[in-house]
Amino acid sequence: MSGRSASKQHDPSVRGAMLADINQIDWVTLGEGVKFKLLRYCQVTGDWVLYVQLQPGVKFARHKHITPAEFFITKGVLKFERGEAGAGVYGYEEIGEIHEEASGEGEVTEFLYIGHGPVSYIDREDNLQFIGDGEFFKQAWEGKVPQNIVET
Repeated sequence: MSGRSASKQHDPSVRGAMLADINQIDWVTLGEGVKFKLLRYCQVTGDWVLYVQLQPGVKFARHKHITPAEFFITKGVLKFERGEAGAGVYGYEEIGEIHEEASGEGEVTEFLYIGHGPVSYIDREDNLQFIGDGEFFKQAWEGKVPQNIVET
């Protein structure tokens, strides 16, 4: 992906201690109304960390957590089956949790997302469509968005 002048020094695959300044990392478009900044991914553990921006009314495609994940809302509201999470709310998503209704609500929503491995994107009959993991987000970071993560 071109135009990464502010983030040339940021290497999200670095091993060992690191710092990632979201103010110095460019946004990458992941789908209509969704952008992210890849803060870190690890090919050894499978962990990946994103800073995500979701436009109002945009809904993530149906997905199932194969591994746990965590998030922290910094701006706006993230709406899903369990309710609404606003700024300052931390959430944990357990293995096996399926999201039909994960969406931004009312205003631009931003959050830190920590994936501890893959997420499976599934259709209404639970058939696998694609896997969202560190490699998926690495490819998107490099300008090759593998699949549309947004429900159309």
